[in-house]
Amino acid sequence: MQIILVRHGRPEHSAASWCTPAQMKGWLERYNEADVAGHEVPDRLVSLARSAGAVVCSSVARCVQSRAFLDVDCCLQPDPLFAEAHLPYLDLPFPRLPPSLWRLLFRSAWFCGFARHTEPIGESNKRAGAAAERLIRLAETHGSVLLMGHGIMNVLIARQLRKRGWAGPLHLLMRGYWHASVYRKGSPGR
Repeated sequence: MQIILVRHGRPEHSAASWCTPAQMKGWLERYNEADVAGHEVPDRLVSLARSAGAVVCSSVARCVQSRAFLDVDCCLQPDPLFAEAHLPYLDLPFPRLPPSLWRLLFRSAWFCGFARHTEPIGESNKRAGAAAERLIRLAETHGSVLLMGHGIMNVLIARQLRKRGWAGPLHLLMRGYWHASVYRKGSPGR
């Protein structure tokens, strides 16, 4: 049995070079609505997806689009259970910083418990546990399952899989778009 966690394709999203914390709300909305650069999908990922017994995805548009670029028939309905743990932000009109810096600061703060305008990390961890259980059931039924998911939620799901005896990569945090990480059920006692 195997579970394959894939980060969605690169959103074609351009934004202002500097913004306030409050303007991150608009930045996040545009990021969530952006189309995916489908021409970048690696051939090896398409082959991997075609060999999977089932292919699921988050209900967020960039994952639904990314999965469509894999051109597979074994797809299940998009599921909000796998949706990204979104960035928090503040409603402040200053200071202006690059969105990449705000993303780093707000994600770091989220890991420390700050959750203004989004789901707290504790709830995301619970959802990741439920997502891991769902993926395990699908792997038991289909032999293998591929999840077209998100960077942070895949990290949380991977941690839950490892807690349940699945072996695979430890560090997914800085993995690129279209990156696949394979988890296999470990042998007894592992």
